[in-house]
Amino acid sequence: MKKIIVIFSLGLALIFPARNAYCVGSGAFRLEAPDAEALGKGLAFVAQADNPSAVYFNPAGLTQLKGKTYLSLGAAAIQPFCTYKDESGNKTERRKQVFTIPNFYVVSDFGLEKFSFGLGGSSYWGLGTYWSEDSFSKYVSTKSDYRTEDIMFAGAYEINDNLSIGLAADYTKSYVNKKKLINQGAWLGADGDFQLKAKDNSSWGYRLSTLYKLNKKHSFGFMYRSPVDVKYKGKLYLDGLNGVYAGAAYFGGSSYETEITSKTTLPQSIVLGYCYKPNEKLKFEFDTEWMDWSSIQEEKIDYPSESNANRLSVLNGGNPAPKDWHSAFAFGLGAEYKVNGILKLRAGYLFHKTPIPQANFDTSLPNASSNTLTLGAGINLNKNTSLDFAYAGMLYNKRKINNSVGSLSSANINGEYATFINIYLLTFTLKL
Repeated sequence: MKKIIVIFSLGLALIFPARNAYCVGSGAFRLEAPDAEALGKGLAFVAQADNPSAVYFNPAGLTQLKGKTYLSLGAAAIQPFCTYKDESGNKTERRKQVFTIPNFYVVSDFGLEKFSFGLGGSSYWGLGTYWSEDSFSKYVSTKSDYRTEDIMFAGAYEINDNLSIGLAADYTKSYVNKKKLINQGAWLGADGDFQLKAKDNSSWGYRLSTLYKLNKKHSFGFMYRSPVDVKYKGKLYLDGLNGVYAGAAYFGGSSYETEITSKTTLPQSIVLGYCYKPNEKLKFEFDTEWMDWSSIQEEKIDYPSESNANRLSVLNGGNPAPKDWHSAFAFGLGAEYKVNGILKLRAGYLFHKTPIPQANFDTSLPNASSNTLTLGAGINLNKNTSLDFAYAGMLYNKRKINNSVGSLSSANINGEYATFINIYLLTFTLKL
């Protein structure tokens, strides 16, 4: 028990400093860098799920981890690049950033024959974008940070040698920080500053899963992830206000702040997977996922402590902002070759379809459908210790945008967007 407490404390110390990152996974702001073995195979893992990251991919797979306590610690580095080209051919590079995403998993059967339990932590929703304050995007978005810290409590029961079922409760703590400039008109001088900061500390969801092994060669996996209702509370800050906006009839000075609330629903999803092992050396996997991004229909901000009609008329300009996202599919393919008792080589492919329609595309999330190639390797350092590496290169389709987003502030974001992301992931696994 002392070992479990130490491991739990170490895991929490690693997970809570997690930083936001650009979307990596099943579209929009879904973030998936939970395990190097799985990423090396295009995140196709729900029908295998035989390492501690089963806590994330398929809790039913925990019944395959017997007799010992398993610990997994990992971290991903994510490096996005985005280029915008306007209708005249002028290019703007988004500011370069590197994000780190830690993860941990602990699994034990506690000496029970049919049950296994797991605890995990990662961040599987997030984005980070940063455009210069003198760029085309300044009145729509200069900096957008969204991140979550996710703790997973999972359990599994082995019905028989072929079938296991799993259940997980997921706690999500999320943060939002958005910045842009306020266009006050050339006759009023400099632009103003807009910043919104909010958080939610009490959101929960659940997952249901199964793992079915037809025989030694064929296995199937299924997982359902519930929607998660998030309720943000925070503040809006306006600075550098000039002219009429700074007047008593409106904000009464050059600075203003007020409380805000906002609600959103993180999407439910269904994952199906198949794993084929033709022999002891080869393994092939396929996963497909449906995500109900239609839960994101608008972005609405409420001002519970503000009652002044003039101020509300300004604050509610363009509020709520329509989103009208739609459900989307993603799929992954992966393969693994066991070279010998020490080394395994992996490769994979991942595709996701963007859920964001052109009409509501904006620069805080310049998303498009993407194709990802992955490579990985696993090294057994000894019988109880292994190290896994993975690299993924995500190439987003070039996306030409022609919409009216930003028109209320005289902004024009029409043009072509091109995005590429490097992902590096390392996982260390130990049997205690």
